Amino acid sequence: MKNQIITLASIILITSSSCKKESFFEGDHFFVRNAGAEMPVYIKGNIDSRTFILFLHGGPGGNATLPSFMPVSKELENDFAFAYWDQRGSGLSMGNPDPSTFTLEQFVDDLDLVIETIKVRYDNPRIVFYGISWGGALGSAYLSTKNYQEKIDGFICMDSGHNLVEGLPKSVVFVKEYAQEQIDNGIDIDYWTEARNWCATAPDMTVKENYFKYDGYLSNTNAYRFNPNQEVQGPVVGALGTMNSYLSLAILFNGQYLAKRFNILELNLSKDMERIKIPSMVIWGRHDGVNTIEMGFDAFNSIGGQNFQDKEMVILENSAHEGYMEEQDLFIHTFRRFVNGL
Repeated sequence: MKNQIITLASIILITSSSCKKESFFEGDHFFVRNAGAEMPVYIKGNIDSRTFILFLHGGPGGNATLPSFMPVSKELENDFAFAYWDQRGSGLSMGNPDPSTFTLEQFVDDLDLVIETIKVRYDNPRIVFYGISWGGALGSAYLSTKNYQEKIDGFICMDSGHNLVEGLPKSVVFVKEYAQEQIDNGIDIDYWTEARNWCATAPDMTVKENYFKYDGYLSNTNAYRFNPNQEVQGPVVGALGTMNSYLSLAILFNGQYLAKRFNILELNLSKDMERIKIPSMVIWGRHDGVNTIEMGFDAFNSIGGQNFQDKEMVILENSAHEGYMEEQDLFIHTFRRFVNGL
């Protein structure tokens, strides 16, 4: 009798999970296989619009899976189809790609295959890039390669890490100034004195050990969220969502593996971005400490060169690196206006 009860309970749990699964994912999904990686692409939103927003996630080693649950994403999916692609070695990607494939050129090749797959599966829809941080850099690299930009109808470049050679030292200065503010306010003086003094040595940020040390300090600043105490709407899935959606524990581990094996610290795409001649919008948080506002102006000036006119820059005055959460209404309005104007 006890075994029957356990079996019955298991059946109820499985049935319940199956019934609820639809509420966590409605759309299409497929895998793109390339050079040892098996990368998932989830299609959600208004497919009938025939405008696909290809989300290029940050990192390297972030994911598109979790942002697909964000309220901002869900709102914009009413207007457009969104393609959430987990890059090689990131998110819920699988396979066993060799570390030698962790190159910018390989990521660009992966992205081209994702684009071609979307075009075949959905009868050649419009495709707009939406790249955040590293994703903005990847989008810039793709659009600067060969004639690939002819496949893309627009580019939203947000808080991009397109030029780390110049950008990282500026972020180190941000950390140093933040550390001094904490010292002046008597907050954790020993820790922030150590951080300030290390940053003051102007460390060589092309050295991975220096990068990870700096990143440890950076994570304790407000570089990502201008007001850390601000209540924002983020992705809400909970335990049930994790069980019944496409989320898994892999999302926690893949990025850590990739980040230590993909060295982009000498990345500088500013000159290459002059080749980009498609409608573009640069969105930047005024208080971004990861990729500072100076790099936002660099991205804007670099796209298409100084004389290119089909571009605009939008500064989120009350945001740091996560303006899509910090100023959601303004972000959504700006996003819609740009895409609908293409």
